Amino acid sequence: MSKPRVAAVVAVGVGLICCGSLAARAGDGNDGAKNLITVRLEPSRYNAGRIGSAVLVPAGDKTGIALTISGVPAYTSWPIHLYSYLFEGSCESRNSRPRYALTDRVLAESVTHPNAIAAFRGPARITYSVAVSFERLRATPFAISVRLSPADGNYEIFCGNAQSDHG
Repeated sequence: MSKPRVAAVVAVGVGLICCGSLAARAGDGNDGAKNLITVRLEPSRYNAGRIGSAVLVPAGDKTGIALTISGVPAYTSWPIHLYSYLFEGSCESRNSRPRYALTDRVLAESVTHPNAIAAFRGPARITYSVAVSFERLRATPFAISVRLSPADGNYEIFCGNAQSDHG
């Protein structure tokens, strides 16, 4: 994914964090929304009170994903490592094994200190490219799970559901 496209994905993700559902609905009924999937990430009991979003965009035969979160539990070691997974189904009803592991990059970046080596406090972001077409993801209900590193307990701290075009 090119740097300008990653920057655009991250900017949209940060906008969704800052503006919540208002930003997510800005594309409703707009042709541009067909090239964007937004997913609200719900915090788990391990990360109560935090907010997050995922933005997915087409990137050739792959899909670019940008996750932005407001923070992590206080006991999380620094720098922040996030392990994300795509599951077929929903957060409430999903396969036991993820369909795609987004673990080739786990070191989160700081939103407020972009020149920092990594994120040591929230808000944080991380971008991925997954080897599945955007159209396939758009047509299939899936859940995005965000977990802490194994050293921090491997707890799920966010999960969000994306709905298919056909359901």
